[in-house]
Amino acid sequence: MKFLNLNKVLCLSAHPDDVEYGMLGSMATYRETQFDVLVLSDGGDFDETTGVDRTKECLYIWDWFENVNGEFSKQSHVKSESEDFWVNHIENKYDISSYGAICTLPRHDSHFEHRMVNHISYALLRGKDVGLITYRAPSTLEEWIPNYYVDVNSVMTNKIGLLREGFVSQKDKLYFQKQSIRDFHTNYLCSKVGVGYVEQFRIERLFGSK
Repeated sequence: MKFLNLNKVLCLSAHPDDVEYGMLGSMATYRETQFDVLVLSDGGDFDETTGVDRTKECLYIWDWFENVNGEFSKQSHVKSESEDFWVNHIENKYDISSYGAICTLPRHDSHFEHRMVNHISYALLRGKDVGLITYRAPSTLEEWIPNYYVDVNSVMTNKIGLLREGFVSQKDKLYFQKQSIRDFHTNYLCSKVGVGYVEQFRIERLFGSK
């Protein structure tokens, strides 16, 4: 199966674990879609785990999936560079027009570097028939309203295990506790129709399969 019938998706992550926390179940479910992941930083402000250990944690996760290719920008923080720098950096690294969509963080987010990545994503789409999809993160605000849900019941146990085994530096944080991860993946509207655990997305624009 393919994610939204797309052959190839570019996933932008402000920090190690953003994409994995929000989309790992979809990557496991839609094995016929190629997910290229770019992590823009080694961590975040006021995070003593920022650095090489967190990049190694991503590599551990990615190695489990044949349909995931990940890269790092080798910057300590997203804010270390301007948005213009990031747009040029990403355009030089990837053929944006070859992707069916960019998956990115929402603008409705309490983390300013997440909002910055959202702005960068829109700039990358200028003049291109490439879709834009936002994925939910633990810091996503209530103003963000999802309109696409992926049933991850069958892979939820494995996702929790991989997140906690892989991101060892984060496992003591509240949102990396097993119950917190389960709570993050629940949605009332989905539960009403018998779907327990879901990954939540918002399709901002989509041009069909590519």
